[in-house]
Amino acid sequence: MEQIKNDQIATEVDSSSSSVSTAMNEKTLTSDDINDLMTQLKRSTKRAELIQSTEKGSTSAKNPVYVEWHGINYSISTENKKSWLNKFGDSDSKLESGKNVRKIIENIHGCANPGEVLAIMGPSGCGKTTLLNLLGDRVGSKGVQGTLALNGHKPTKSSKRFIAYCTQDDIFFPQLTVKETLSYTARLRLPREMSRRDKLNQVENTMALLNLTKCADTIIGDQRTRGVSGGERKRANIASELLTDPSIILLDEPTSGLDSSLALELTKILKEFAVKQKKTIIMVIHQPSSQVFETFDKLMLMADGHMVYFGERADVVDYLADQGFKCHPNFNPADYILELLNDNTIKQKLINAYAHKVRDDPTGKQIVEKYSLRSRTDNQLSNTVLNAPVTSERRWEATFLQQVSVLTERTFKQSRKVILSRVNLYQTIALAIICLVIWLQIPFAESNISDRIGSIFFCGVFWSFHPMIGAVSSFPLDLVMLSKERQSRSYRLLSYYLSKQIAELPLVILSPLLFTIPVYWASNLLPDFGRFVAYLIVILLGTITSQSLGYFFGATLLNIQKSMTVSMVFMLASMLLGGFYIKHLPTGLNWIKYLSFIKYLYSLLMQIQFDSPKAQFRCAGPGELPAGQISMCDVGDTPMSSISGVSILDSEGLNDLPWYVNLIVLLGFCIATRILAYYSLRKNSKRNKE
Repeated sequence: MEQIKNDQIATEVDSSSSSVSTAMNEKTLTSDDINDLMTQLKRSTKRAELIQSTEKGSTSAKNPVYVEWHGINYSISTENKKSWLNKFGDSDSKLESGKNVRKIIENIHGCANPGEVLAIMGPSGCGKTTLLNLLGDRVGSKGVQGTLALNGHKPTKSSKRFIAYCTQDDIFFPQLTVKETLSYTARLRLPREMSRRDKLNQVENTMALLNLTKCADTIIGDQRTRGVSGGERKRANIASELLTDPSIILLDEPTSGLDSSLALELTKILKEFAVKQKKTIIMVIHQPSSQVFETFDKLMLMADGHMVYFGERADVVDYLADQGFKCHPNFNPADYILELLNDNTIKQKLINAYAHKVRDDPTGKQIVEKYSLRSRTDNQLSNTVLNAPVTSERRWEATFLQQVSVLTERTFKQSRKVILSRVNLYQTIALAIICLVIWLQIPFAESNISDRIGSIFFCGVFWSFHPMIGAVSSFPLDLVMLSKERQSRSYRLLSYYLSKQIAELPLVILSPLLFTIPVYWASNLLPDFGRFVAYLIVILLGTITSQSLGYFFGATLLNIQKSMTVSMVFMLASMLLGGFYIKHLPTGLNWIKYLSFIKYLYSLLMQIQFDSPKAQFRCAGPGELPAGQISMCDVGDTPMSSISGVSILDSEGLNDLPWYVNLIVLLGFCIATRILAYYSLRKNSKRNKE
């Protein structure tokens, strides 16, 4: 078998060599032309070798998938609301409330065979991407009519694992390098029987195949962070799908952003994958060059959501000529087709002509049977293979623990540069310096009790605000990537959620650690190591709790602006009810303060600092207190030499609950909101699928 493959490569090389020799014998080529031909020969040889290296264990080569669809219709409902002005205005107004049904595509049919490339062409807005989304089962069932079959069977959830979808927008985590991105994809989606070494070897081969080796260690980047070029992003997007060995590859504008040479190279790679590994490739493409156009096997033309042509690519020029539109021999057929379809009169004539052609076959089923190789009597594959269900015994290739492990590693690398960015670290250091200057060595004196309380409240509240702001945007920013990977059955939602908690936990507590340790000792809070540890733990618990609330708001609303607004209102209300600003609520509203998690955090910090025999404060001497303020030592019949911390807690109204109750409630807030965040995310992810 290995010898046969080597012979195939040798045959291709000999074929390319003979074409070069023929061209050289014509004596019309310059030395530059000959060098170009030799370069093409080397690239063709290398491409064949790399494709062979990825062919080992290919699923699609053993189990090809025939895609057939006919009678496909898709429509959406838009609500037409009558404005309140019209309700009170002219009663004869034609604007009426109700639902309007708008057809996006109508009576679409076609098929794609293993070993072939089907191109879908048409002007912008004609429904090409919508059809591709329907074929990839990314639209849902609402508004969809018609039949879609894989090897004659209706697609199932597990079928998605055999379908690769390369979107027009390249969706990545910007802080990861190209190699890291592809490596994590391979570890999640390649068969679990493959060793990690084999998976990483496949990544290397795929990068070499798509000329990504030079940028392997460059981050992907985004609008704010410089990374790889647009063409490299596009090739990385295709590479992430190719390396998973899909049986069906759907591509939306795969050549956009690439120059003509790279576009041709990419289409040749896809064509060779299709032929050698029996992959079924369907691509939406807008305006291919003549060389790219020649690589297509089948062609579908669309306009305004209707069919214009479906059949062999080689026959489209003759078909158009039969309709009265002859393409000049030296003109690119793709350009000519788009020129025709952008003319409203000609476009409608071609739509009507194709509708007349299939008038006896309203759903296009007979057309599909004509071009589908699955129904051919000369097909050499057995009926078992031709009618094999496209399904898998496993829902996911990676086990649950493998998913959590890989996703935790990936999330840590991605989030590390965001949460621990230079800006955040500089902010923490600057704020720590300011606090050190303001609250340096606060004396244990009555006149400085308010300064001590202010320091404790500020530290607790700040490290409740700051983590929430970052956590609120976490799920909304990940939503597109999460949806993409969940559609391809890469991992469980629970694996993603748990990995996010594990990866971001050490990152989010690092800044409060760097801040609290120096500020605590420098501001002369209670000089007791045990109390310091307890104080630090409660600060970190408050940080984690606020992060939990941010997760909850973000997962529930999935909109950064809305989530930020709601979280700010919640935090400000919690801060006001925390016990620092308002100590006496109006009659009947005293219960509201128990809804504020800041109240439990602040009470716990104060109890740690003041509910101790060491918390003794010297009474104020003459002139130390503001004019008109009476010393706590002078209140009562017995004069005091010092003020106990417990009496301060009582005066602040923060001793109404024992410390362990405050701790339990704060932990309850943290755990409950994380559980609610998961179920909100789960509910919203199901809604997006629908």
